[in-house]
Amino acid sequence: MFAVHRHLIELVAVLGILAGPPVRAQLGPAETTPRQQPVPWSIALGMRVEQVRRAWPLVDRVVLVPDGATYVDELARWSPAGRWPVLFEDHHYAAMFIRRFQPSQVVRRQPVERSPDGPAGVSRSELEAVVKTAWGGDPLGESIPDVLRRAGHTPPGVVITSMNDPAWTAAVALAAGRGQPLAWLDEPFGRPNQVLAAERFASLREAVDGLVRETGYPYANLGDAIDTITLCRDVGGRVNMAANPGTVDIRAVTDLLGRVAGGGGGGGGRRYAFTGWIFGDEVRCAYTAMCSLFLQRSAFELYNTYSDEAVRRVYGLREASAMLPARGFKVTTHDIPDTTRHAWLNLLPRGFTTDVLVMNSGGNADHFVLSDEHAYCGDVPILNVPMALHLIHSFSLKAPANLDTIGGQWLAHGVYAYIGSVDEPMLSAFIPPKFFVDRCVNLVPFLIAGRKWDGAGAWKINTLGDPLMICRPPVLGEVARAPAPAEFDGLDLKEHVKVLMRRAAEDPTGETIAEAMATLDLLGRDAIAIRFWQLAEQHGLGDAAAPRSIGPLFRMGLATATIRAAEAIPDPDDFAVDMLWHMLTPRLRSVDEQTLLLLEHNIRSCQGHADLERLAPYLTAQFGAAHTRAAIQREIDRTRNPRYRKRLRKLMPG
Repeated sequence: MFAVHRHLIELVAVLGILAGPPVRAQLGPAETTPRQQPVPWSIALGMRVEQVRRAWPLVDRVVLVPDGATYVDELARWSPAGRWPVLFEDHHYAAMFIRRFQPSQVVRRQPVERSPDGPAGVSRSELEAVVKTAWGGDPLGESIPDVLRRAGHTPPGVVITSMNDPAWTAAVALAAGRGQPLAWLDEPFGRPNQVLAAERFASLREAVDGLVRETGYPYANLGDAIDTITLCRDVGGRVNMAANPGTVDIRAVTDLLGRVAGGGGGGGGRRYAFTGWIFGDEVRCAYTAMCSLFLQRSAFELYNTYSDEAVRRVYGLREASAMLPARGFKVTTHDIPDTTRHAWLNLLPRGFTTDVLVMNSGGNADHFVLSDEHAYCGDVPILNVPMALHLIHSFSLKAPANLDTIGGQWLAHGVYAYIGSVDEPMLSAFIPPKFFVDRCVNLVPFLIAGRKWDGAGAWKINTLGDPLMICRPPVLGEVARAPAPAEFDGLDLKEHVKVLMRRAAEDPTGETIAEAMATLDLLGRDAIAIRFWQLAEQHGLGDAAAPRSIGPLFRMGLATATIRAAEAIPDPDDFAVDMLWHMLTPRLRSVDEQTLLLLEHNIRSCQGHADLERLAPYLTAQFGAAHTRAAIQREIDRTRNPRYRKRLRKLMPG
């Protein structure tokens, strides 16, 4: 633990972070306090991140864009005078971000004309220009290193991406926001769910090492200039490092990268940098970057399912829970005996609202073990706000792009930073919560805090997200925001929704009501949205408003209204179905026949066996054994998983 740095606030102030001056001098590990206390490289790295964040004004607005070209056009407006979150407009990730960020202004941009260059309608040069402009440089006459050098800034990492991969949306934002060079890697290296052969990984490592070396910055040792690699593109998430043909030795790709080749077992030589990996579509990747850059992480939730006393002494939550309030964090702790499946399912109604979850569990790719029974992919909670996750659990990130896995569900639900395993790592592979939290509250970046450091070989833990994201202690003070400008390019949604609400009463089609509800949901105005939906119901237009009303109704805990909204949606998406199940599972004993049929109609493909296990007794009681047998048989016919079919057959009533 960082006992010598318990007075972190004073140390940060000495290093000139709290005053928030422009970045004019490198902040590095060689700097010391007046008492000549050396600052560990890991803390110094977080201080460098915090100094950059304080150097530029944060404008109190969110801008929503319809496509990649408009996204780049908006990012090109970042400058030393200010920056602000830019997201693709959608009703999941953007809405989550806005609920947490609470901007004074939300602007919707109209699409700009696309460039003919590049598959995304933008070119490499346009992305590089964004980084230069954000740091006050000439987008045409200077290179990124020239601009950063003139600003007195030494980059803490390098961002690697490809214009052929939608994760460039995260790459350009993190390069501009953190002051990092962009590097380009177009060669294919697999997809996130795939396993790379050792020879193919060697080519990937050689390419990444070469790009880091070509930046020209010192990188060979932790604590010099380049300490992180942000890999924004598809690669195989696992690597088979077995020496002999026909054998398997699975390692995590992010743990293997950033190491000196040729040393250590399984290809895990000495580490020179930590890797964070971002993949997915352009919407989620942009969201990942904006959460990392602009959100304050001030609330932790700690969840332990381990009952063995020897294990609890190392991986228990007591020390972690005790240290968070002193740094200003809110903390909620769940521990034995209150971490049963029954208790978990009773946490799901209304969704999770926390910034960071540190969870101890067990299980496999498709289930997690609570203190008594299994829970499944569909039991991953709805997230009301963006969340970072440290998950002690086996195989959760085995196939992170697969929604039938625990990791795939967490990512789809809005986790933007994730520390998890790709295989069976054994418990000792994970950093115990007390050490992980101690690192986080001392400004060690989140993903790095979850890694083993000194002399540890590459193993089975992947780190997803921005490797420079920190959990800034709230005791350092609020993050000041500059007022949003009165003039802007786009539509002010907070003003626009007022117009929609006035017009809605005059539109018998329900289209205006639907648009107003969608906008209220996007803006996080749940209480107003619910009142508006109730008014729409009174006028017979509730069905039009239902698709965007179910979220506010769920978050406010209105079970009966959530059911009515779900019934009115002809083709509910996965989130709406999860909301329905999460709201009703703890109260199945009291639901009526119509609601039981609604749940039966919305059995989830990722865990049909578990849904029917919970639902079957009530179906039999209401409709008889023949009805239940038919429902189970339909799921047996649908599922391709032989284990699930076996479990379903056991549910058949006699």
